[in-house]
Amino acid sequence: MNKEAKTILLICSAGISTGLLVKNMKDAALEQELDVHIYSAPAITAEDILKREMIDALLIGPQSEYEIHRLKDYLNYNRVPYKLIDKDNYANLDGKKVLEQAMVLLKK
Repeated sequence: MNKEAKTILLICSAGISTGLLVKNMKDAALEQELDVHIYSAPAITAEDILKREMIDALLIGPQSEYEIHRLKDYLNYNRVPYKLIDKDNYANLDGKKVLEQAMVLLKK
């Protein structure tokens, strides 16, 4: 990963499904030769991560929709684009589709 790589953070309640989704997203990024850093964290730690690290896009697991309200002011202030992950893509662990969703955020 070089200095130009974009960082995508996924947050969710527990992290097990999101960890699998991150792996599938990384595979899709490798296949497409995209220079991105993708990782996940529990929603409870999101604010601390956003304070410490440069995040280019935030994707939120469907079960953590309530976190948008908690983080919204901070995300808007720091101009971090965010979006709720599509429920079907999340349920199917469709890394390619969720990566596409993240790439749209990165272009904003």
